[in-house]
Amino acid sequence: MTTPDERTRALVQAGAFLKELRADRTLPESIRTEAHRLLRHYPSISDVRSIAVAIADHPWLPLLSVEQDPDWLRGYRHGAHKDF
Repeated sequence: MTTPDERTRALVQAGAFLKELRADRTLPESIRTEAHRLLRHYPSISDVRSIAVAIADHPWLPLLSVEQDPDWLRGYRHGAHKDF
């Protein structure tokens, strides 16, 4: 069973992965363009935090701070997805 922490981490990491694809000049332009298109509509860290605030009675709210667990973004050179 997936925990809220695991689900949140996967959401953050997927956004970071899209950023990696968008920035990788070794990939075909079509892949980078698609990553950029998806990333434009992908929830940012602040979006995820806003959702958490809306349901603040959940105990996983503090886990939304990537700074608390830098392993979430280990290997993603470009970091978490933030607002455009």
